[in-house]
Parts: sequence; structure tokens; C-alpha cells
Amino acid sequence: MGILQKNMKIRPEKDDVIIPLSRFPSENEITILKSKMDSLEFCTYEFEERKILKKNLSQVLENKLPPNALASLPRSYDVIGDIAILEIPNELFKYRKMIGDSFKLLNPHYNTILAKDGPISDIFRVRDFIILNGGPSTVTEHNEYGCKFRLDPLKVYFSPRLSSERQRVTTNIKKGEIIIDMFSGVGPFSIVIARSCDVKKIYGIDINPCATNFMLQNIKINKCQNKITVILADSTKIPYDSFSADRVIMNLPEKSLDAIPQACQFLKPEGGFIHLYLFASEGTSIEILSEHIRSKIKLSGRKLVALEAIRIVKEIGPREQQLAFDLKVD
Repeated sequence: MGILQKNMKIRPEKDDVIIPLSRFPSENEITILKSKMDSLEFCTYEFEERKILKKNLSQVLENKLPPNALASLPRSYDVIGDIAILEIPNELFKYRKMIGDSFKLLNPHYNTILAKDGPISDIFRVRDFIILNGGPSTVTEHNEYGCKFRLDPLKVYFSPRLSSERQRVTTNIKKGEIIIDMFSGVGPFSIVIARSCDVKKIYGIDINPCATNFMLQNIKINKCQNKITVILADSTKIPYDSFSADRVIMNLPEKSLDAIPQACQFLKPEGGFIHLYLFASEGTSIEILSEHIRSKIKLSGRKLVALEAIRIVKEIGPREQQLAFDLKVD
């Protein structure tokens, strides 16, 4: 019938129940109500207001934003430690502070709420963010499968959505391997592997000094100092004969394809494995991508023996994906 006043509490009164109504019922509605109740009487009462729990952003902001704006509110977000990261569409950017404050109201356990303010850019792989709520410090500690990563998302690259991929890679690693993490960031791949696998050595390389500084801290936090060496450098410009590795991890999707010849030279003379990550538009031909990979490997004087796995790691935007390729190279 739609006549219940939902924001008021129902009152028990001795043997009766007093129910708040939003309007006086019609004659037909009164007939229906009388048929379902032993007694029915209408009167005036004062009722206590009931607090209605808001469960999502749309409910919290329904009287503050126009209907078309409500439809564009973010429905998912990333979490890094105690920081929540929202992706707010351009058309809602003027409401960003209101959205951030409302999100915090719904999720008080997050200390800081950030909004993405552009793509990942420059050689340090840093994204611009706007602090919507919380701060001023944005250093946090992120937990992942028993590992802890200290970082500042305003100064380094880190993707919590790669946690399953990092676990998947560990299942491929054999005892005693030497591994090069060419674009290691704060060390998530290197540290997850070091904690899970009996490897001989991992070399984590990154050009961002903030990232290598956090990686050194994370190695100590996770007690794997004996397995990992951190190098501050551009891994694409390190001399070929610096390493002799069984496996190379290339998590720099926007530039990994061009760095394949360098990764191949880092492998042992008998070959090894490369975990390659690339961005691709939805519908991109895997055959064409595979041929590009094959030609890049050939430039190094090596040979692609097998594409052992190809998978979608995550969606990164409308019709854009991050792909993972497991390559066996001779």
C-alpha cells in the first residue's frame, strides 16, 4: 500500500501496536486492513524517529546529487592498506569532496580516501591523486597473503589487484632459481616469491628511488634479506652480462614489449622463462601480439619455444585489459 512512515519507529502500547502512517488510508485500503486485523483504530500519536542505515553512496547522496549524477557514482574501489582509492568520472569531479566525505561516513575504517586524478605517468610510474578525506600522511601498510608492504601510493606504483597474479607466478618457480624482477616497485613480486619459494637469489630493480627505499624496508619487514638484492637503476640500460637468470618478471605493461630483448639477455645461455605483462584493447588479436613478442625475442638472438599461458589479469578501463604472457625462451 505504501502508507507506512518508514523513518518512524513502531510503538508497542500494552496489548496494541501503534503503527506510524505516511498518509490517511483510502476507504478501500481501510477495508483491506480490517480484513487482516482483529481491531483497527486511527488516532494521533508522537513517534520516535528511526535512523535508517545508509548502505551505499547512492542512498547517502540521493538528496544531494541530481539523478543523472547518482547513476555515475563509483561502485567499486581499490584498497591499499587503510587507504581507499576511488575513480570518479569527470562529470562528477565538482562533487568529489562530497563523494569522499560520504564514502568515509560509510567506511570509517579507512583513514584516507583518495581520488585518481590522471593516468600512471612518467618514468617513476606515479599517478596523481587528490586527497578527498583524511591525510596528510599517505604512507600505509598493505597486507597480502601473509606479506606486508609499506608504501605511499602518491610516490610509488602498487596494484592490489595483482595479488592473485603474484600468487600464480610463485606456483611456477623451481627450487634454486635466480630471478630478475625488472620493474620491482616496492617489491610485491620479489617478496611474495621469496617468502613462498626456495630460490637462490632475486634481483629487484627499479628506477624510482622512493620505490627502492620502500622495497628495502619491506624486505626487512618480511625477513627475506638473504634472498633479495635491491638495485636502483633503469633495468633496460643495465649491461647484458650483469646477470644470468632462470626467470625474468616484466611488470611494466606500457613498456614491457620494447624491453623484451634486454630481458632475454638477462637469461642464462640455456634459456629460461619470462613473465610478460602488456596492455591491450579488448578484441586485440592474440596472434598478432604473439608475433610481436616473437620478433622482439628474435632481435636478442633468442628463440620463443612456447607461449605457456596467456590470461587476462585485470580490466583497466573501458575495453582495455592487462594481459599476462608466460614465455619459455631458448
